Amino acid sequence: MKRFGISKIQLVFITVFTVLINSTFAINPQKPADMEGSWKILQKAQAAFDRADYSKSMALVTDCLSQRTREVEYIDFVLSNSLKPYQVRRAGDAIDDVLTVLSERQEYETIEIINKWVDIFGKDFFNDSIKQLKSFLLTRIDYPEAYFLIARIYKIEGEFDMAQTYLEKARKAQNLLEIPSQIIEIMYEMADIAEYKGDFETHEKSLLIIAKTNGRFDDQSLKNAILRTSKSTKDDNSSRFFSLYRIDSITTLKAYSKLSEYYADAKDFNQAYLTNAYAVLIAFTHINSILEERESDYSYKDLPSFFKEIARYPDISNWCNENNIWQGFYNLYDYGIKSKFVRFPVCIAQVLSEFCPNSYFKSAAKAQIEKIKTQKEIVIPDYDTVQSLDAVEE
Repeated sequence: MKRFGISKIQLVFITVFTVLINSTFAINPQKPADMEGSWKILQKAQAAFDRADYSKSMALVTDCLSQRTREVEYIDFVLSNSLKPYQVRRAGDAIDDVLTVLSERQEYETIEIINKWVDIFGKDFFNDSIKQLKSFLLTRIDYPEAYFLIARIYKIEGEFDMAQTYLEKARKAQNLLEIPSQIIEIMYEMADIAEYKGDFETHEKSLLIIAKTNGRFDDQSLKNAILRTSKSTKDDNSSRFFSLYRIDSITTLKAYSKLSEYYADAKDFNQAYLTNAYAVLIAFTHINSILEERESDYSYKDLPSFFKEIARYPDISNWCNENNIWQGFYNLYDYGIKSKFVRFPVCIAQVLSEFCPNSYFKSAAKAQIEKIKTQKEIVIPDYDTVQSLDAVEE
């Protein structure tokens, strides 16, 4: 990769921030030729980033921020002038009442601006307040998507402090994201950089934000139920577990997997077990949905038959390998035993030892089952057991 040098980036940002500081809501701003120009420039900056032209991408995203500033300045100018007359102020703060007076005054540009944002969000979003609508439009001088792209460029250049700065700016402005779910991508980047820098507190916090976004980690009833089933001594719980619980939140899979690794490294196996269980349930729910779509007569019956179905589809098997899903299933045994659960982890290991499509983890589970049979007791597995095992050929 061709490096363009951080000094060049800093020079660009000195320029853009000078523009931002010196142009804060100019008295008589010119109307930009294209009021959607900042978005279009950002698309070009993203395209340059995708083809690894990071210097061009940075130049374009800088232009994007300057253009966004001009757009917001002009909107502020138009709204301020149109809402200032006594006749308009006397109409009150309700959006429709203000629009009626603006129509009488033929303030068509202002009406167009107001209607555009009411159409997007609805009046309730602004509490039917023209003042709140105007305040919201002024906050759009922040552009979280642009900040995120800048952070990614800095990360590639190894400038992690600057990357973190812009990721934090993007996080704080997340209410302006056109696609709200993009906050998950932002938090994953924050978690990755924090892990690289050894800032494990920020790493954990970032992953927990993702997990709590739509991964049901605040659902205490679900947590209690998962733990209750995991502690049960019923023989059929390995299959029953997956009949009882579903978590449809594939975007949080990586967060739960990384949290599980983090807690395991800290020897907090209770938390490692729980976060790993969430990861496995998310993966299971995702795969099960795919199987239901592909096979009209398919429905989950038990864990052995589920594994057999996975083995029929190379793309699903590859996805499981790429996303460490078999490690997750094995960890239900590993972390479960270390959390002093007894029957459920062993049942999981037994199914893995016979039916796991991945020969590596099938071997790992077989080794644990043989130890249990030989010693006639539950064996606390070595934390790094899997690493020393040879794969068993099918």
